Amino acid sequence: PVGQGLRLRGLFSGGTLCAEAQVILRAAGDKVASNAPVPGVPGLDENHGGHIVIDLEADEYTRGKPHPMIDPTVRDAAILEAMSDPAIGIVLVDIVIGFGAHEDPAGHLVNSLPEDRTNTPVIIASVTGTEDDPQILSVQTEKLRQAGVIVAPSNADAASVAVACLRASEQRRE
Repeated sequence: PVGQGLRLRGLFSGGTLCAEAQVILRAAGDKVASNAPVPGVPGLDENHGGHIVIDLEADEYTRGKPHPMIDPTVRDAAILEAMSDPAIGIVLVDIVIGFGAHEDPAGHLVNSLPEDRTNTPVIIASVTGTEDDPQILSVQTEKLRQAGVIVAPSNADAASVAVACLRASEQRRE
């Protein structure tokens, strides 16, 4: 199931993960646009009428600021905007852990979510890292799950789960 709408908003701290999500959404036949489009995907300035996938490490977000893997606050306003948009049913995010990353990116994401999540989009996430990372993969994953976030084993799986949820919601609304 998804939230109110049938659109997806992807908010990625990793450019490669953003690109991967675009490829999966496009392969599923969905319209998608991005500020860092892969070949065949339009930019945000084009009239696309589909999902929006944002690479938060792009210059417009990081000029004069730390990379979003180090400082996840760059995603805060975008998360709140997406969570309050009735057209959006799914918010797709990545959490990247390891040396040089934020000390608790999952905790930061959970704390940035609105308290009342009634009729808000479903959040689907992936955590890229290992048990040997300082933030510990299982600890980060559990924080997300405790907050009601659907956690997929990989970014590709998260994008595929999002597509499946959108299809199920489309069928229920028909």
